[in-house]
Amino acid sequence: MQSSQAGGIPAPLAAPTNDPPPGYTGYKRRLVPIVDARFQWKYTLLIAALGVGVTSVMGGFLYRAHVSNTRVLELADEALRLEVARNDQVFLLYLVLLVVGMAVVLAVWGLVVTHRISGPLYLVARYLGVLGGGQYPDLRPLRKRDELQEFFNTFEEAVNAMKARDHDAMTALDNALAAASQANDSDAAARILADAARKQRDVLARALAI
Repeated sequence: MQSSQAGGIPAPLAAPTNDPPPGYTGYKRRLVPIVDARFQWKYTLLIAALGVGVTSVMGGFLYRAHVSNTRVLELADEALRLEVARNDQVFLLYLVLLVVGMAVVLAVWGLVVTHRISGPLYLVARYLGVLGGGQYPDLRPLRKRDELQEFFNTFEEAVNAMKARDHDAMTALDNALAAASQANDSDAAARILADAARKQRDVLARALAI
């Protein structure tokens, strides 16, 4: 409960705090940049599977062409045939390593890219939780390489507009309370407070579109 001023007039309400979301400690550098595991792994695996699939198909065609070309030679020398067979195995090994390397590179790249999307969404979700609790979050800018910059800027402008509206309302109430506390009689104080309450109701009515 707020303390009361002289004359029974309640004290001005405290301004909303700018505490960060519960459990939020800000961005941390991680070896594997995972914020939303379900979202990131889903699309990372999809990207990696697509890349590995295309590489495997193209590599398979290339390997078959290589084997066909070596068979056309029809070498009579057994040593040369063994050497060609070993080269075919080496070629196949390199092809497998290429596919595996492609999968690893695409997986890392997918995690990095999805992190740049899920990171801002994670922050916005946390900030919305704070707003839902009746407070205003301490908005922090995104990193330069994060995606959804325009979306976050629009969200930030909306939060700042709401905060400015509430700040103006609190200032008006503070002024009304100060004027009411200096009024000569209780009827004048009541009129001042009623006028401030009507103005605040008009503001809320516009915000709620009623």
